[in-house]
Amino acid sequence: MDACIIKGTIMTPFEILEDRALFIKNGKIEKISSYKEYKNYPGEYLKDYKVIDAGSNLIGPGFIDIHTHGANDVDAVKDPVDPMAEFKAKHGTTSFFPTLWTAEFERMIAGCSRISDYIKVQKKGSRVIGINSEGPYLNPDFGAQKRELVRDPVPADYKKLVEAAGGNLKIMTVAPELKGALDLIKYLRSENIVVSIGHTDISIPDMHEAIDLGITLVTHLFNAMGDSIQYDRGTKALGIQEELLICDDLVCEILSDRNGIHVKPTLQNIALRCKGIDNIVLITDSMNMAGFSPGTYPLQDGREVTFKEGEDTLRLDNGDLAGSIMTMDKAVKNIISHTGCSLEQAVQMGSYNPSRVMGLSNKKGEIKTGMDADIIIFDEDINIKMTIIEGNVEYNDL
Repeated sequence: MDACIIKGTIMTPFEILEDRALFIKNGKIEKISSYKEYKNYPGEYLKDYKVIDAGSNLIGPGFIDIHTHGANDVDAVKDPVDPMAEFKAKHGTTSFFPTLWTAEFERMIAGCSRISDYIKVQKKGSRVIGINSEGPYLNPDFGAQKRELVRDPVPADYKKLVEAAGGNLKIMTVAPELKGALDLIKYLRSENIVVSIGHTDISIPDMHEAIDLGITLVTHLFNAMGDSIQYDRGTKALGIQEELLICDDLVCEILSDRNGIHVKPTLQNIALRCKGIDNIVLITDSMNMAGFSPGTYPLQDGREVTFKEGEDTLRLDNGDLAGSIMTMDKAVKNIISHTGCSLEQAVQMGSYNPSRVMGLSNKKGEIKTGMDADIIIFDEDINIKMTIIEGNVEYNDL
């Protein structure tokens, strides 16, 4: 669909543009003109464009969720993806990476194959643009995964996972202290897969060795990591998470839930001040219960999780955190509430930053001529009014 969005305020997110007309042609942003110029275009020119009046709303780049295990009763490991994709679009996410959690290895391989096949034929909803695998190469002492399902990296195994994804495995979380993990990191980088450090208790010197091999991302900073504490009596203890904050080459995921449970607001502020806005990526870490009413629900591994009214975090029956029911529009809203950052900064952390860390910033994450027409229209409370993906209206509440 070729369209022209008029009125509204464009948040690129690096600039605020008033009184503009945004033209979409062949799934791309064709141009951004002044509203005055638009009014002077001849009718013959404009007849080829569907006019969308954004009113007093904001126009921004669609959100990109790089870490999401499910939503709308879809588990990325095993279920059909369409209901999840449609649900994501309603909440302003225009593209996402279905994220495998640590399950039986053969199920993870099957999940990679199934999602890869889906990418080839997807026609509606938020677009699946790659696969994220959170495990199975994790430290069993950190995180909500079952201990018996994690494993040490063996080339014959992890190559099967990569091959099953057919070039679509784009991120993998690795605990670098595992036997064979350094060779895994080197292999993943040779396959242009982003390596994220997480679920780890690695020592600080060994952490730097692993980072030098090509780690660029931190999986949900301040969650599911050990301390590897170094201290002298009477001084502040130093752990790996403090060290990660000052590694300039690392971008950090933040799970900013409603009540600041996964990451306390003070720690969110510390992360923003240490890493800078440019190096924080908002994620949902959502499970298939996203979109459900409060209650207790089964996981695919036989355990149960619960969330209560007014909460968006999931807990196992032992109280451990097990992801969220969040959506990206709420993640943007939450980090503003917890840190006082600006709306445009929060939008950047939910759109441009994930695009950049995934090597997609030449086509996604920004309102600019030539970019993919992945666009959301929303109000100042981040209520999504319209989601446009590759030039097509996928959700409309204007």
